[in-house]
Amino acid sequence: MMDKFPIGFWNYTVTGQQTAKDVDDWADLGMTMANSPEFWEGCDKQAMLDILDACAQKGIKVILCDHRARWWGISEDPEGAKARFAEALADFGNHPAVLGFHVGDEPHTDVMFNESIMAHRMQMEMAPHLIPHLNFLPYWEGQEESLLKFPTFTEWAQSMADRAGLKILCYDCYAQMNPEEAGVHTYFTNLRKFMEAADATGIIPWTTLLSVGHFRYRCPNEDDLRWQLNTAVASGMKGILWFFVYERVPTSNYRLPPIDEFGERTPTFSAMSRVNRHFLHQFGDFFLHAKHISTFHTGKAFGGYPLFVPGETNDVILDVTCDHGLPAVVSFFEKDGGRYMAVVNNNCTESGMFKIHVPKDAPMLQRFDWNGNCVDMKTNAWDAYYGETDTECIGGDWLAPGQMKLYRYE
Repeated sequence: MMDKFPIGFWNYTVTGQQTAKDVDDWADLGMTMANSPEFWEGCDKQAMLDILDACAQKGIKVILCDHRARWWGISEDPEGAKARFAEALADFGNHPAVLGFHVGDEPHTDVMFNESIMAHRMQMEMAPHLIPHLNFLPYWEGQEESLLKFPTFTEWAQSMADRAGLKILCYDCYAQMNPEEAGVHTYFTNLRKFMEAADATGIIPWTTLLSVGHFRYRCPNEDDLRWQLNTAVASGMKGILWFFVYERVPTSNYRLPPIDEFGERTPTFSAMSRVNRHFLHQFGDFFLHAKHISTFHTGKAFGGYPLFVPGETNDVILDVTCDHGLPAVVSFFEKDGGRYMAVVNNNCTESGMFKIHVPKDAPMLQRFDWNGNCVDMKTNAWDAYYGETDTECIGGDWLAPGQMKLYRYE
């Protein structure tokens, strides 16, 4: 689907307001993917093609936001919807930068769900070389009965896979940037629910994270951005969208996205750029290809995740501790026959020393260095911690708020 780990953003500008030069901003932000500007009747087709050409040159894949591809009214005029999508497909669908067309956002009525299914299926049939993009609301307790009308969340996801041919299970959740701890529980509940559904159905899980302050949500700083990205990926998400990059006309209390209402880069721009590019450089290739096995929390469990139980959870990793009492996300992955563990500092404000405990006779404990190479912790712990007891080898790292380290073990 992509040869780079998907990190993109929601784009609410209109075709013609941006030029190919704006793609430089996307590349500078570390985006490997982007939603295109909105294409409406009367928009300049060449302006969109110029943007797509620039994206192809920089290796950025595009979700094409064309009103002719939306689910709107398809049940009332299916033939008209096919004709409109055929036009959009002819205009843009064969461009090498296009990943797929955006079907629509947050269906929340029976009609919307039915029409989104029809439109998604239509696109799969008419453009099998593309992957349609459909975004869902976040999960809340009781959603199965009140909105989805299915006994379980996973059964709903399976129905979407069967009826719509859904390939990507994408949603948005911003509660993690609320001041109350309940928002963090909501955030992790969503990661767990969507990941469980993806595992059960074979759909690829994506999530949308927050990069702009509004409502009760704070303006995310660099630690917040890093924490969101790393906890989401460690929990199994295979694609990330940021909401959003461009302020456009200020509304409500929206503030400090990466590019503000004057078209100028804000401090969020440089913070997001570092967070995205750091992740891609050190971990992007691994998480693009690795298989998520399981996720646990240490110190304190959020969103229904199980706590890591020392000596029981894993057959090699005896424990994961923090000298400073901070919680962690601990996840296990497989890639090319190897076994890996991600550890994320699950605190947005404090740094701490996190340690991995393995048996004394464990044949290997390696960590990823800056260039994504596995290095032995015993002989390459100059910037970390390594120690031994009579029964254990202990390797550790200082982790900044939301920082992740990746380890290989045998």
